[in-house]
Amino acid sequence: MGKNLFAVLMIGLLAFAFACSKESGGTTALSVASFEFPLESTDVATGAEVYAEFCEGCHPGGEAGDGPKIAGDMETPAELRWRVRAGGDDMPAFGPNKISDTDLEALLAFTETFGAVRR
Repeated sequence: MGKNLFAVLMIGLLAFAFACSKESGGTTALSVASFEFPLESTDVATGAEVYAEFCEGCHPGGEAGDGPKIAGDMETPAELRWRVRAGGDDMPAFGPNKISDTDLEALLAFTETFGAVRR
């Protein structure tokens, strides 16, 4: 019984550690400068869908939730691209395997509507 309980606890601990990992295929080795290019997307509708799927849970309506308030932050497109790709603090990284580059640009267009990014 003791060995079985230990095995179950170890498996549970490993599963918890893996599930709570911040690794999501992000690009933490890249600098903000590598994301320095103009925001060209105007696809707010797609951006709203991407936001609902990946961001709304922590930043409801751009306000504070599990994550900080982002509405009104007025980050540059490069800063916000980097933050999404690299993650940081408690935010997971979202690599292109999670949010495509096209969807990332649409996401930035959507976040512009509440002042999280500026053109």
